[in-house]
Amino acid sequence: MLGGAACALLIAGIGTAHAQAKDADGASGFSIEGSVRARVEVVDGQVRPNAPDSDAMLSFRTLITARYDFGGVHLTAELDDARSYFQHGQSTAGTSESNALEPLQAYLGVDLGAVAGQSGKGVVRLGRMTLNSGSGRVLDRPDWSNSPNSFLGVDIDWTSKRGDRLHLVAVRPFDKLPSDRAGMHDNKVELDRANPGLHFWGGSYTRAKAVVGANAEVYGFWLGERDRAGRPTRDRELFTSGLRINRSGAKGKFDFDVEGILQRGTMRATTSAADVTDRKVRAGSAHVEIGYTFASGWTPRIAGLFEYASGDTSAPSVTRFDPLFGGRRGDFGPISLYGPVSRANVISPGILIDAKPAKGWDVMVKGQKLWLASATDSFAATSVRDATGASGRDAGFQFEGRLRNWLIPKKLRLEFGAALLAKGDFLTDAPNAPHTGDMRFAYLGVSTFF
Repeated sequence: MLGGAACALLIAGIGTAHAQAKDADGASGFSIEGSVRARVEVVDGQVRPNAPDSDAMLSFRTLITARYDFGGVHLTAELDDARSYFQHGQSTAGTSESNALEPLQAYLGVDLGAVAGQSGKGVVRLGRMTLNSGSGRVLDRPDWSNSPNSFLGVDIDWTSKRGDRLHLVAVRPFDKLPSDRAGMHDNKVELDRANPGLHFWGGSYTRAKAVVGANAEVYGFWLGERDRAGRPTRDRELFTSGLRINRSGAKGKFDFDVEGILQRGTMRATTSAADVTDRKVRAGSAHVEIGYTFASGWTPRIAGLFEYASGDTSAPSVTRFDPLFGGRRGDFGPISLYGPVSRANVISPGILIDAKPAKGWDVMVKGQKLWLASATDSFAATSVRDATGASGRDAGFQFEGRLRNWLIPKKLRLEFGAALLAKGDFLTDAPNAPHTGDMRFAYLGVSTFF
């Protein structure tokens, strides 16, 4: 059972044998690097229906990335060994926690230089790869996940000399396997498969320092979904467009991040083959963050936050926002055994404070008030719902904290975190809300890099 742990410790032990060979010009050669993370999590007061009130899990993530650079052209392969142990048989842990011995990336990369007469540099990637774009709220490779999403296709990422960025993708997502509880619990090795019924393409353009020193990004992504053998779907045809303006933080200065997202298209009400009616989609999401970083002491940063994502109403149209492949750890707290909040049917103002009390240390605390955007839809990622709306919109408060320390700079990092969901009336009174008290979560992680 502990084969994954043994593999992780073995790789950590040989980490000092990190290999890198280059020719005399330093333009080509072979390199290999990786990381191993062990994390233990405990949760109590589970908010999701039909899930254990309490749960615990030990997980390991081993990443090994090898690259051979021919000089302008390179081959890259990444192996991900994600394993989990001791969780409950009905655990909420899923394919993001368990995906043993998976070739996460395998692609050919071709370097780009000047484009349309503009100086710059970039890369074209062809094959299997992970992706992130902009803020990551639509397309992301989240670090929290043991097994991030991967895609098959082409990715073009180019940045001009002045810092403008053009990013284009045309891909098919992979289905993570195994997806059954028994297979995940046993850490069964089964290769993922590219989904032939799901296509995702689009891109973004970012203008550096476009407005008062801030970057301005505009993007649009299209997702097309069709049924395939053994896998009925809601036949989503979604176009997700967004505008983001952000300025990074600096000592003694204000920063901000404002992003608005619109979602249009069609989808079916159910996955039934008898359901052939396309319903219009009219959904949206927004993120607003304004912060200030103090210039002395622990250089704390204080930020005000606001999150919104629409939920379904009684209207004929679908109005619940679809998070697609976006990450949520940064905006909505830890996921895995926890993760009640997501970018769907939520209104959440909050405040965040982070600081660096000493070299190699950082600390973060955050508090968020939670409401439903629609009283008749399920709240965020909880599956708790009152179709009558009688339970109101108050989902409660969420508090979280995180402490990290580089025990050995760039080699060994310790991370501890905790979260509390103080349930509001909706999460206690809704017809299918578990009567488990407030939700409490804690985790401890150790990561080594080589």
